[in-house]
Amino acid sequence: MNILLTSGARRIDFVGFFHEALKKANIEGKVIVADPDYNAPSLQAGDENYVIPHQTDEHYIEAILTICQKHNVDCLVPLNDWEVPKIAAHKKELQEQGVAVFAPDQSVVDSVRDKGNYRQLLSPIGVKAPKSYCSIATVKAALANDQIAFPLMIKPRNGSASIGVETAHKIEDIEHAYQHAVNTVKESPLDDATAKEAENNILIEEIIEGDKYSLDIFNDLEGRFCASFIRKQLQMRGGDVDRCITVHQPELVEIARKMGEHLGHAGYMNADVFFNGDDYYVIDINPRFGGGYAFSHHAGADVPSAIIALTAGKAVKEEWLTTRPNLELARHDIVVPIEKTFSELHPSR
Repeated sequence: MNILLTSGARRIDFVGFFHEALKKANIEGKVIVADPDYNAPSLQAGDENYVIPHQTDEHYIEAILTICQKHNVDCLVPLNDWEVPKIAAHKKELQEQGVAVFAPDQSVVDSVRDKGNYRQLLSPIGVKAPKSYCSIATVKAALANDQIAFPLMIKPRNGSASIGVETAHKIEDIEHAYQHAVNTVKESPLDDATAKEAENNILIEEIIEGDKYSLDIFNDLEGRFCASFIRKQLQMRGGDVDRCITVHQPELVEIARKMGEHLGHAGYMNADVFFNGDDYYVIDINPRFGGGYAFSHHAGADVPSAIIALTAGKAVKEEWLTTRPNLELARHDIVVPIEKTFSELHPSR
């Protein structure tokens, strides 16, 4: 069985997780890694490694299809926000090549990538999201009517990696923060990742204060809910969770189940959830395998083994879908030399 991890970036640990899962399943195969940066650490860890066009490049999906055909790839697991819309758009084509695609359908991707849609998306299942507004005029009217209060967050509707995120503490800040977010989006790959103009891709949202949780939702290839993995965030570094503790809070478990069943996505999805002391609010949904899964893996989960079993049409073991609660975990860095162990694949050349 050959597994393709796209946009591997720094996630050497993920490559190792899939190597271990193949070994435990006694299945011969390769873990193939692709990334647009030649110096991505993960390109030093795959059995086959490819430097490909950027996720927003028009030739990105051509490179992915070429790798899948060349290596008879059995399953594909995306790891980056920007690539998921293109993989979802070409999901049927990949499936026709015999690839099990652990990514949502395009309609699901579109719905969760638009943060301005969360209240409409989640309210039918009783899950809350912050109040949000898509124009300066509407948020000023809401402020005047005491429907919302400062501080406010200004961010892209289809954001990634905290690009273009601003905070406004008074009315005079809003227009400056809004324009700065627009300019940041125009200068980033986000501008190529949506059909919206940058001016129409900004959201003004109430800030929910309180404890923050990472909520991972794993469904099978048919979109049936399988499991959730929940971690309370203790410390951040560079936009990533640096320390956390695993939790099994019933309210969050129920939110994950509701979202998994309602969205019906294939594969992995990650959400950020805040608890303000009274209610839980979903503030972000990422339709891909989140980097925070590594914490849950070290707490006992084994989703790579579940992915391999689902690809092979075999049963998923319950032990792969559980974690030990109240386990505190922290990241650490490792250093790898960057050697020319990859192939360059740029169809545009």
